[in-house]
Amino acid sequence: MRWRYSELLAGAVANLATVSVGCGIAWPSSTFQKLSEADREDNPFAEVLSEKVKLWSETALAIGGLAGPLLACWITRRKGPRLALLLSSVLYIAAWLLFMIVGSISLLIVARTIIGLANGYVLLVVTLYIGEIASDQYRGALGCFIQIGSTLGILIVYCTGPFVSYFMLQVICCAVPILFGTLFLYMPETPHYLVQRGHNQRALETLMFLRGARNTEEVKSELEEIQEYVKRRDGDDGAPVRTVHHLKHLLTNRGNRKALLISLGLVLFQQWSGIDIILANSELLFAESNASLGPIYGTIALGVLQFLSSCSTPLFIERTGRRPILLVSSIGLAIALATLGTYFMLSRHAVSIVSIRWLPLTALLGFVTLFNGGFGPVAWAIVMEIFAHELKPIGVTLSVLGSVLFDYTILQLITVLTTAAGLDWAFWVLACICAAAGAFCWICVIETGALNLLEIQERLSGIKTARL
Repeated sequence: MRWRYSELLAGAVANLATVSVGCGIAWPSSTFQKLSEADREDNPFAEVLSEKVKLWSETALAIGGLAGPLLACWITRRKGPRLALLLSSVLYIAAWLLFMIVGSISLLIVARTIIGLANGYVLLVVTLYIGEIASDQYRGALGCFIQIGSTLGILIVYCTGPFVSYFMLQVICCAVPILFGTLFLYMPETPHYLVQRGHNQRALETLMFLRGARNTEEVKSELEEIQEYVKRRDGDDGAPVRTVHHLKHLLTNRGNRKALLISLGLVLFQQWSGIDIILANSELLFAESNASLGPIYGTIALGVLQFLSSCSTPLFIERTGRRPILLVSSIGLAIALATLGTYFMLSRHAVSIVSIRWLPLTALLGFVTLFNGGFGPVAWAIVMEIFAHELKPIGVTLSVLGSVLFDYTILQLITVLTTAAGLDWAFWVLACICAAAGAFCWICVIETGALNLLEIQERLSGIKTARL
């Protein structure tokens, strides 16, 4: 069987958009520290940023993130996933340019809102684009590319932020969407959208390009399947069925309800695993371990580890399956978090911990590796493939909205818990959540590897799939 280089290339270039997602997430890590220094020469504000401003900045990111998927879904339906994804570069460029000229707190909040909008926008459109170009053979691997792009963006900010000026960091971040937009101009529209618009010949040519086919017979059956899907999704008069109808179908059909439950459950446990809390406290964990790297280089090393572990998942996801990875990852995350909780409990009760000062750093590295090599990418891979074709836009939209809400909620809850009870209790609660994630994956999540999209829907509906 030939490698489908074009399919992998299109998926990789599309996921360059998620590099900007990572840049937006990691931006406060070094920037807020710089803007909190009173003697900083390149601070564009007339004042040092307060904790209240930082809180408003993160709230603005969440608010924008909720609006992003809704805007993306509307544009994708009318203009197609390719043009919708290209437009994401405009949002990011506008945000980073605004950061360059920012001189007031209000403009900073506006810029962070646009970044949040673009992040939610990209997560939806990339998932839809990959879902419509991916073959069964590479569906899982391409779904993991979202995490790879995000961790690459985080690594870029970690490696450059501490060593360049405020203005130069915005220039570097702005270069990412420019590069993406330039390269993605050469990528094709999805066959599904082309068929929907009546461009069957172009859809056939696109399928041949993506699958590396030498003749039309190799992709003819897939084109017919896409045509049947578009016929189901559209009304009898050719007009797209209303979103309300899709939502009703999503909630009333047994298989569709289970797909939504699995999708929302995975993104909930993904965000509630505590990855953002761990990264936010990485400098503290480095300090507790007396690590010689220091906070700056330690954070860079952590970013490298995130990226490399994310890159490893596409290499084995099709061989091992999605469900085993989720189960092993959940158990490992719970153990790492329980270890951190125990360490900080001993520290709070003045128990001698000199001999185990290495423990928090070890747990941190284990947690980051397991999340980025397991639950992080695999959850999005399943979200991308578990919905029926006609319900994928509304299902993925709800999943992305849930992801933004869950992330903001857990950050606020853990902040309050840490203040009230201590860091040890926060880690213990997160450990319990990861243990619950393992139970959820064992009971509710189906194995989608080695199944085509029709077989996945049959499995969700309780129909046993016979494999020859």
